[in-house]
Order: sequence, then C-alpha cells, then structure tokens
Amino acid sequence: MSEIFTIHKRDIRIHGKLPRIDHVRLSYPMMVHRGLLSRVMNFPFFAPSFTFTGNKAVTIQPESIPFCGVYLLQEFLAPDGDANAGEPRFRTSVRYGFSVIVQNNDPVLAEEMLDRAYQALTIGLFSDSTLYNNSFFKIQAFLGGIRQHVFGHISANQEIPIAELRWELMCDLGVIDYPPDVPDVLEVINLQTVYPSQDKKDTTRQVHVEYDMDQNEESNQ
Repeated sequence: MSEIFTIHKRDIRIHGKLPRIDHVRLSYPMMVHRGLLSRVMNFPFFAPSFTFTGNKAVTIQPESIPFCGVYLLQEFLAPDGDANAGEPRFRTSVRYGFSVIVQNNDPVLAEEMLDRAYQALTIGLFSDSTLYNNSFFKIQAFLGGIRQHVFGHISANQEIPIAELRWELMCDLGVIDYPPDVPDVLEVINLQTVYPSQDKKDTTRQVHVEYDMDQNEESNQ
C-alpha cells in the first residue's frame, strides 16, 4: 500500500489502484495558521493570562485583555515555471498577522510590554525548527515582516486605554500543485504473443506478461 497523501497537494492518494479523493479539509495556508497559533498559545510569555483567537471577526472585549490574535491575512499565488505549460503549480506566499493588546495604564511600561511580546513571538517562532519540518506543513522561508505599536482605547465609551503590537509576517510555503483528475487511469498492461504458424503453435513457447502500473508512485514522493 502506498503512503498517505503528500501534504503539499490538494488530493489524497490512499492506494495505487484507487482514484484520487479531493482533499476537502484545511488548505495548506490554513494548516500553517493553526500551527502558528498553537505554538504561540504555549509560549510562556502568553500562556498564563492572555486570551487567544485566530479569527479576525472576534470582537475584543475589555475582559479579553491581555489579548493575542494570530490571523491569516492574505495569500499570494505566483506561477511556478510557465503558467501555460503543465498542471497548475503555484509558488505560494502567505501574510500572517499577530496582534497583542495590553492595557495602557503607563505608556512607557505598555510599550515595553509590547516589545517583550514581540521578542517572545520572534524568538519563539524563528528558533522553532518544527515549523520547517513536521508531518503537517513546512514553512520554506520567512520573507519579511512589518511591526507597529498602536495606542488607543476600547469599550463602548472608549474609556480603557490600550497599547497594541501589530506584526505581519510573510511566509514562503513553497509550491502547491493541482494535478489533473484522470478517472480512466492506465492500471494494467497485458502482453501476449501469438505464434502465426498454426502447425507449430503447440511446440512454440508463448510469452505472457502483465504489467501492474502503480499510478500514484510519483505523486507520493
């Protein structure tokens, strides 16, 4: 039996003789997002008291502070090689966003807290080798980022001062390809010789060969 699907691809290959099953679970960029969020939630700096979310639609309430959000902001697809040759293949880069909000009772101390949060994120993520090598996803490279410190207020009356770290990180996720669906795959080749002379056919050794073609061998490498 062949191995379970290569995680880069959108399809699942379970066995060499079974047709492809469309992969309808999480996309590759979303799996990376879940991986980033789960790691940040376990960082010692955040774990004791922070409220976490991975969805930008979540409304931040005063009781949610201190708060940390990890978001999938934008996905960029560029052709890998000639766009009009072969199956669709995309070099994929994704922009992820990190938001850390603390209460701003003292602007100096609040900004120091944001800087400590930034250090926790960058050191914790960039030194984590599992982001490059795990069974679910592989980040090929970190391409850059943008950091901001924003000061403002929340609550209905805008009466609670806050300080927010906004950090955007661009990640190269490598090439994601979409091979064509071929329902009538070539599975077996049967070759048999037939000696043309009728009077000698019984004394002539015939050759009968059957080739069992594993359609998924290449896609599982």
